[in-house]
Amino acid sequence: MSDIVLIEMIRRTAESPALPVLFDRYRPVLLRLRQRYFIPGYDQDDWEQEALMVFCQVVTKFQLSRSVNFGAFYRLNLMHRVYDLIRQSRAQKRQCNRGVVSIDANGPFFADTLVDPRWVIREQLEVKEAVGLVQSRLSIVERVVFLGLVRGATLTEISRQERLTTAQATAAAYRCQAKLRRVLAE
Repeated sequence: MSDIVLIEMIRRTAESPALPVLFDRYRPVLLRLRQRYFIPGYDQDDWEQEALMVFCQVVTKFQLSRSVNFGAFYRLNLMHRVYDLIRQSRAQKRQCNRGVVSIDANGPFFADTLVDPRWVIREQLEVKEAVGLVQSRLSIVERVVFLGLVRGATLTEISRQERLTTAQATAAAYRCQAKLRRVLAE
């Protein structure tokens, strides 16, 4: 049967047995384009499905009155669809899935890098407890410097406010730091 007869049969009913016959006749067009172009994420079945959808559209759009060859019309439409799919896969606004990483596959990495709010709360409580414990171990000068630092003051401000030399304030801050580390290590 000729292409025109098969096209007319397909136009009468979409489930016509003529559809696979005509589609197989033009399968080399699909195979040639599949060899020539790469569409990310598409396998052989995806190519077949896209080609069949384009083929069905071409069958309904094809005008017998024009002198255009059906095969050339199908090839042009399929090429345009392939270009659209390639363009779509490279579009910036569709890049969201490019950097997708499985949390399950990279569990140790995420366990080390992502912050768990429950751990943050636990750490904050431990630090508050350590601050309370360390204060009883500090001398008067160390306690004054420590509380000033906790409030957000600089060593220069603390030394000026408490009438200490900068060297005294700095030394007291280092001693506080060492005592706090010991308390946290316990």
